[in-house]
Amino acid sequence: MRKKEILRKFSTLILLVLVVVFFSVMTDSFLAVKNGINILRQVSVLSILVVGMTFVIISGGMDLSVGSMLGLSGVVCAKLITEAGISPVLSILLTLLIAALVGTITGILIVKLKVPSIVITLGMMTVIRGLAYIISNGYPIYDIPDEVIYLGQGYVGVVPVPVIVMIVIVFFANFMLNRSYVGRYLYAIGGNEEAARLGGVAVKKIEVALYTISAFLAGVAGIILMARISSGAPASGTGMEMDTVTAAVIGGVSINGGKGKIIEAFIGAVIIGVLSNGLTIMNIGEYYQQVVKGIVLILAVAFDTLSNKKA
Repeated sequence: MRKKEILRKFSTLILLVLVVVFFSVMTDSFLAVKNGINILRQVSVLSILVVGMTFVIISGGMDLSVGSMLGLSGVVCAKLITEAGISPVLSILLTLLIAALVGTITGILIVKLKVPSIVITLGMMTVIRGLAYIISNGYPIYDIPDEVIYLGQGYVGVVPVPVIVMIVIVFFANFMLNRSYVGRYLYAIGGNEEAARLGGVAVKKIEVALYTISAFLAGVAGIILMARISSGAPASGTGMEMDTVTAAVIGGVSINGGKGKIIEAFIGAVIIGVLSNGLTIMNIGEYYQQVVKGIVLILAVAFDTLSNKKA
């Protein structure tokens, strides 16, 4: 295998190693075990979002509503538990059902109206965020029971519960993408939608299903985040859609569709988490961190574009 092929194949992992080495040299506390566990816990929500986003982008679409869905899910679940008096388990199931329903509506709008997904999901992002504020009256909802908080703050041994949920979702999604006909269909649709349709693939049904899955996973992430911060906050997830897209693209998911892997997208999410954690330890302000993430996204897209041209 040539050096260029090795670099291309393991570029995401190499970038992660370089980022870790950089912050290890620049700070004394970065390599601490406690900080490593903290990074994994922080990146668990983003990683779950990235799984859904990866499915959508590989098929040639885009879902900018995941951040808003994160906030809406936390608000709805908290509202059902604290004010409606519904049991935590049933509240979580109803929240996930609502999230999936919203995702289905988004997918149907994209398919039926034949409008670019980035436009529809941008509109849904605003609608969903507005609903979160309406339902909560603009205020966080507190008094979350301990059994729910455990989902965001609990441990199984030394491993945080959110990390376990993240690992299960990542590996199951990786299996679906690499070992099932669903994965083959996604790559086919992203590579050439018309050819996939002529080949007998139910393109429209699959596209609707992908937005349903993306919203469902955003619902899972929203419940975990609600449990972690002990409240259903309508502003939760603001701006996370861009972190999600950045992580996916850093992980080698082609913005043009037809290319990408779940594990590499997950590594991309970890890179974003390491960047945020390392810059925070170095006392770099949040606004500067946004600049860094924006530059990283531009570079990742540029790299993807150049790679496709060479190919």
